[in-house]
Amino acid sequence: MKVLGIMFDANLTWKEQINKIISKCSSVSYSLRLLNRILPRNLHRQVIYSHFISHLMYGSPIWAGCVAKKEIRKLSSSLNKILRQHCFDFHRTKSNSELYHQSRIRSLKSQILIQDAKFLYRTVTQCSNFDLVQRLTSQSVFTSRFPSQIAFFDQGRTRIAKNSFINRAKSINESIPFDWIDLQPASFEVLLKRAIPVDLQ
Repeated sequence: MKVLGIMFDANLTWKEQINKIISKCSSVSYSLRLLNRILPRNLHRQVIYSHFISHLMYGSPIWAGCVAKKEIRKLSSSLNKILRQHCFDFHRTKSNSELYHQSRIRSLKSQILIQDAKFLYRTVTQCSNFDLVQRLTSQSVFTSRFPSQIAFFDQGRTRIAKNSFINRAKSINESIPFDWIDLQPASFEVLLKRAIPVDLQ
């Protein structure tokens, strides 16, 4: 079933969605290779974000926390190929970490974590979805030792790809290495980008 461009299969394995993403990304890779010869690096980076990473990350808050590591590796490999072109590393002399730093484009896992963390922040602090906030707050507590930190506990039985909604929120929260509940949105985003490594693997 296709909903707003996202492919849902019966077992929520997301294989169809991953194959669709890789196919779309492959279709623009030739154009990026041609533009790589003529565009300055900053403009080529903008084109990569606009026409490649936008496809790569589309709908990731829905599927990224549920796909197998094998599928994430496929997507990461697709991104790395484009970055090798961008950095003129045609003989594969640079490591993936060097590519991320030189291109100033984050690894796939880094981008997914930042997007998930921003989604969790908006859900908890801005109450944009009442039902979602109710579920979060009914299964969360503020720790006494660190008052501005939130802790989640899982009481639900519903699982998606062997993971519950609260467990996913918990894992995202534990990946944010600073107290974030009381921060303003702009401050949160700045600290988040500083704290999450560019080359997260």
